[in-house]
Amino acid sequence: MSGDNAERDPETHDPAPAVTFGPLKRALREHRYPVTAAELIEQYGAAAVETPTATARLDRLLEGREETQFREPSEVREAVLDALGHGDASPEAPADEWSELPQ
Repeated sequence: MSGDNAERDPETHDPAPAVTFGPLKRALREHRYPVTAAELIEQYGAAAVETPTATARLDRLLEGREETQFREPSEVREAVLDALGHGDASPEAPADEWSELPQ
């Protein structure tokens, strides 16, 4: 029996698709909350979120949710992932890491 975890059964461990927020991640963490989606669209609407197969702008991802109010960055992250159809699928960083800036 090997202690090597390199070999994994894809049926038991289906890795989530990668979603990269790039510089938008830091901007969202530094933004003052609570904030509405409309305010985020106004300030960061042109920012790109990337998946392995596509790039989407924040304004398109939050479209139709302008009245939604976010209390913290991780809520914005979840809304973006939902809009991309990934639910809680970003391996980039755990949700709690979205609320804490590096020291």
